[in-house]
Amino acid sequence: MNNTSLADSYLSLVDALSAIHQLSELDLEGISESVLLQQSLAALVKHQDLENCSLFLLRAERLVCMAATQKLSVLQAQPRMVRQEDLEGVSLPVGEGIMGAAFTTGTIQHCNDCIGDERFQLFREKGLFPEAGSFISIPVKSGESVLGVLNVVHLSPGFFEYWHQHFLTLYGNCMGRFLHNHRLLHNLEEMITQRTVELEHALTESEDLRQRYQRLSTTDDLTGLHNRRHFFIEGEAMLARALRDKTAMSMLLVDIDHFKHINDTWGHAIGDRVLRLIADALRAQARAGDMVARLGGEEFVLLLPNTGPVGADLMAKRVQEKMAALDLGGSMVDLTLTASIGITSLHSDFQGDLSEKLQEIYRQADCAMYACKAQGRNCRLFYMPGMYQSANQR
Repeated sequence: MNNTSLADSYLSLVDALSAIHQLSELDLEGISESVLLQQSLAALVKHQDLENCSLFLLRAERLVCMAATQKLSVLQAQPRMVRQEDLEGVSLPVGEGIMGAAFTTGTIQHCNDCIGDERFQLFREKGLFPEAGSFISIPVKSGESVLGVLNVVHLSPGFFEYWHQHFLTLYGNCMGRFLHNHRLLHNLEEMITQRTVELEHALTESEDLRQRYQRLSTTDDLTGLHNRRHFFIEGEAMLARALRDKTAMSMLLVDIDHFKHINDTWGHAIGDRVLRLIADALRAQARAGDMVARLGGEEFVLLLPNTGPVGADLMAKRVQEKMAALDLGGSMVDLTLTASIGITSLHSDFQGDLSEKLQEIYRQADCAMYACKAQGRNCRLFYMPGMYQSANQR
């Protein structure tokens, strides 16, 4: 071998190593699979005297072209990337032609003269690689798994030498390993992203459930009003503010008369509908800062800050008028609702335990309400000392 041949062989080896080195420096984490494939082909064309490179990967039992690039003129420094849209739809059956043989056997396939090689006929029928003189199909493998096929083309027949096949086999294996690692890495990232989304969704659902249960713990599910639990918790805070600011506060305990008759006659579903109508009416009468709650059954309570006896009586009167004016609809159109309302007012000179005081004024309103029942219902009464005994005799 003369010095010129040795020099050419040495330069070819350097170029081959440069291509592999450039491939090894690709950032697997920071690029997409399509960019990885294109840059892998670009490195090969840049450092080898090749006219065209393409990569076909297995997709749904066919080999689909996922990347391609070709040599530029000597005036250009980098190979031109073929646009992805130019490659769409280019696919070939697995196992047919020279590329199919490389995929199914997992071994390199070499065509010295594309014009006379029957294995190249499938490409000619598809109008692919019309400039090809020499052609090599290299299986792209990860371990024993064949992921696809790398095709390299040169214009001249008989161009590829024995060392090209060894180098391209090595390059195909490197591409396969890099592609496999890239998929593992990005599948892991996708899995982490998916799990993160699922976790965020679960946390959102958990928060929604927490808020729902919190609402249920303080809200009457049937009417949407505050429930008994919330009344006694928030009532203490309202009572504390009234005592601190030395302002009056009143309580109305509202019981719908003969409500059992509605349930017995029209059923509990109709009774529930009537309770919702009553709740809406009470909510509409309440002022900003007032609290309306359903204590249970047909019993409701209104806690009225900044309200003395005169204001409490006016509110009770409006509630009775509103109940009587409710349109119950259907076969109940002629039914007029009435309410018995017990009233009590707090004076600002109270000192002592808030919970006990709230319970006390509630019992007073309860006694006044049952005094209404004892007097024939459909009335409103303020609590007066001595009503305890009457209430206990109901």
